[in-house]
Amino acid sequence: MENKYLDNLIRRSRLIMPANNKKFIDKAYARNADAIVLDLEDSVADSEKVATRELIKESISIAGKGGSDVLVRVNHTNELLNGDVEAAVWPGLSGIYFPKVESKHQVIEMDQLITKLEEKRGIPVGTITIGILIESIKGYMNVHEIAKASERIDSLTLGAEDFALDTGMEVSPDTFEALLIPRMQILFAARENGILPLGLMGSLTTYSDLNGFLESAQLAYKHGFLGASCIHPQNVEVLNKGFSPSVEDVDHAKRVIDVFEFAASEGKAATKLDGKMIDTPHYEIAKRLLKRSVAIEKFELKKKQAREMVINGG
Repeated sequence: MENKYLDNLIRRSRLIMPANNKKFIDKAYARNADAIVLDLEDSVADSEKVATRELIKESISIAGKGGSDVLVRVNHTNELLNGDVEAAVWPGLSGIYFPKVESKHQVIEMDQLITKLEEKRGIPVGTITIGILIESIKGYMNVHEIAKASERIDSLTLGAEDFALDTGMEVSPDTFEALLIPRMQILFAARENGILPLGLMGSLTTYSDLNGFLESAQLAYKHGFLGASCIHPQNVEVLNKGFSPSVEDVDHAKRVIDVFEFAASEGKAATKLDGKMIDTPHYEIAKRLLKRSVAIEKFELKKKQAREMVINGG
């Protein structure tokens, strides 16, 4: 069975920007992020949150004109959540980025609210996805039931900084091994349900260290993650590179497929390549890698064409 999001959705880079910063939003189309996150939460002052909602509808089309998906990160508080979602669900929106999720019931209620707004605003029901951000011990302990709570869920992410605050840990090289445990549990829950596991092995706050940021992304990719968020435009291409198969990876995958299929045509269940055994799991991994590579190429072309239309006044 095909995994609706895991097999088809490309979200290597989610660029988070304050939804009330017009300068940032006007330039969003040129950043080449796989997704632009219009943020109503952490990057917007409390005194500006309600007023910023009025900017969201127009900002969706502005941020998305370069071909990036557009998400809105809402405030998960009793006072602000429903109003934020109502301000965000408009044609052109790809998804709601839902922080501080702690139970399946919160996801179910979000799903129901989105459905009502889709019906009200002429959007096909099921169009708008939900990206889950786990930021507390309670959310982490409930992650498996959370991941199953809605077919809208397209991704799972561990918010390392808030999670560390809740656990009393530090986000540093010294706690890498300890944080690997919840990170991998998030990944397992995501892949079990056919949704994207997103996140770095380090912290997105270290955005100025481009080499370190790339190493964190590449290490996360080796562990099975497929993308991450960033807060600075200079990190977008770093993430796009770090979470994409390399030219060498693609070449090797093609060779694996060729030798395995040749062996299969001769009635063999295994063969070898470069002195190593190749059997069915290696073959399936290679096919998955090539499928992802093709999907990335198509998405990159879509973004490029959209940017060119903007530049040419289309």
